[in-house]
Parts: sequence; C-alpha cells; structure tokens
Amino acid sequence: MAFLAVMEKEFRMFFRYPLRVVSSVLVGLVFLVQFVYFGQAVLGGRYSSILQASTGVGDYPTYALIGYVLWWVSVSPMEASVWGIRRELQRGTLESNVASPMGLLEMVVSLALSWMLMDSVIMAVVFLTGVIAFGVSLSWFALLKALPIVGLAFLAFLGSGLIFAGLVMIFKNIGPFAQIFEFLVLFISGVFFPLSTLPAWVVSLSKLIPLTHSANAVRKLFVGFPYSSVTGEVAWLLLLTPLYWLASYALFKWAERTARVMGYGGY
Repeated sequence: MAFLAVMEKEFRMFFRYPLRVVSSVLVGLVFLVQFVYFGQAVLGGRYSSILQASTGVGDYPTYALIGYVLWWVSVSPMEASVWGIRRELQRGTLESNVASPMGLLEMVVSLALSWMLMDSVIMAVVFLTGVIAFGVSLSWFALLKALPIVGLAFLAFLGSGLIFAGLVMIFKNIGPFAQIFEFLVLFISGVFFPLSTLPAWVVSLSKLIPLTHSANAVRKLFVGFPYSSVTGEVAWLLLLTPLYWLASYALFKWAERTARVMGYGGY
C-alpha cells in the first residue's frame, strides 16, 4: 500500500541517523527539565495544594510531564504538514506526488501519521526518563487505562494538524507562524500551569484545543480517578475531532484547487 510505503520511508529517513534521534530526545529532555524546575521554584516545591484543588493532580512533575509529552505529540501533524510538504516543495517532488495514483491528501495524512508515531517513540523515552528522574509514581494499570483517551486525542491532533497542510500549498513558507501557534497552544492549554490562573476568555478559548481536554483526562486517570471523572473531557474530544477533520478537509481541498490554478511551484 502507498500509505504504508510513505510511512516506511519516513521511518527509514529518521532512524537512519542515530545522532538525529538522540538529539531529538535530548532536546525534549532539556525543555522538560527546565520547565519542571522552574515550576517547582515558583510553587515552592513539587507538591501544590492549589494545583491539586484546581486540577486533581498535586504533584507538579507528574502534571507537567503528562502535559508536555502530549503537547509534543499534538503538534507533530502540524510539523509534518509545515515541514514535510515544504521539503517536497524544496525537492521539486510535490507535483509528481500530486500526479501519482496515491493522491495528495493520502500522502499528507500518511506523512502526518508517520511524524506523530516517530514523535511518540521519542516522547516515550522522554516520559520514562522523566518518571525516573523526577521520581514520578508510575502505575502501569493507570497508564493502560489512559490509552483509549490517548488514542482519541491522537485522532483529534491529526485532524487539527492537517489544517496547516492546505496553508503550506498556498503560502509555501508558514514555518514562523506555525511555531508561534505551537507555543500559543503550549501556553493556553494548561501544559505547565492550571488554566484557573488565566483570564476567563483564555479559558474559554482553550476549550477549543484538543490538548486541553486530553491532558486533563490523562492526568486524572494517571493518578487513579475513574472514567466517570473524565466524561466532560471525552465529550469535548468527541465533539472537536470530527469538527477539526471536516475543517481540515474543506481547507485542504480548497487549497488544492487553488494550487492547481496558481501552480504548486517550488519553495
């Protein structure tokens, strides 16, 4: 299948260079460590009663580790759309991919899924390292219980990231804008601090981001809360997932029609 062929190509290209894999893990750890120690310095320790009251998770390293790992994976489809398609433009291979039987949309979806899976491998290493380094209490049962939520979150992340695929075909280089958006999501989705510290309008805006609900749900399940405690988060994910996919599909098809008239061009 062409879908699997694209994924195999991406995996081969990434893991062909071990130094690239190691550097990605180190970058992930450096960001995590500095944010965790900064947060503990602000809170005056690793445990916060305020954090516990507002989020259900009082241990800050646990709170930050889960949010950070999910954030990294959540922006993977967007990274794939922005930099993966840009790479095809730079190589001059985008038009040949468009003319192939596979189709451009299937190529973009397989590209985004590949990057998400590769980042999941990297973040698994970062997560386990964080668990050991910060002494996070790890329950394998709770981790398995959170997997259905993570799977649903991945579907939502994939749909939201594909929105950027159409923008790249039209504007070619949106890398700086994408990076601003990535860190905006990091800020308003409660990755490193509870949303209760933000203005009400920002909290309302954060509800439109799948990461907000998936991080809250996984954190609760990770510390032992039952499924009944995350029904609100699951409902939001079930609502946002099809909306993001519909929006991304509509935008992508519009961009594809526009690019066929304007020409895909080079980078």
